[in-house]
Amino acid sequence: MLRPASFRLVSVVALIVLLAFLVVHAQGSALKYDKSSEVRIKGVIDEVKTGADKSVHVTLKNDKGLLDVMIAPEKFLKEMEITFEKGDAIEVLGSQLAVDGTPLLLAREVTRNGDVMTMRDDKGKPVWVGWMP
Repeated sequence: MLRPASFRLVSVVALIVLLAFLVVHAQGSALKYDKSSEVRIKGVIDEVKTGADKSVHVTLKNDKGLLDVMIAPEKFLKEMEITFEKGDAIEVLGSQLAVDGTPLLLAREVTRNGDVMTMRDDKGKPVWVGWMP
């Protein structure tokens, strides 16, 4: 049986974990697609990585520098058999935002070798919503 001091400690730790989860979840859901900020950017993939939120990001390199592009959840891309590799030349249509002052592009369409891969509908709603188990 837990002593009162131990119970308080466990309660405080549980509260901290819950608050951390809520903060992380709120940050992820704060990324809203904004049609008015759509841009089309061409470049070459410099890096492919999976973020803490399990979404695939590519670092796109062009004559203006490097840009972080959030593509889609890793699970969705695997199911659709879509992969990206360093050196791939792509064009991205997406909503450009800033997260903590750092530019981020939320991909709506990614074009590679003439193939258009749709990640969001024309209103910016992710196509994986309702699809993923």
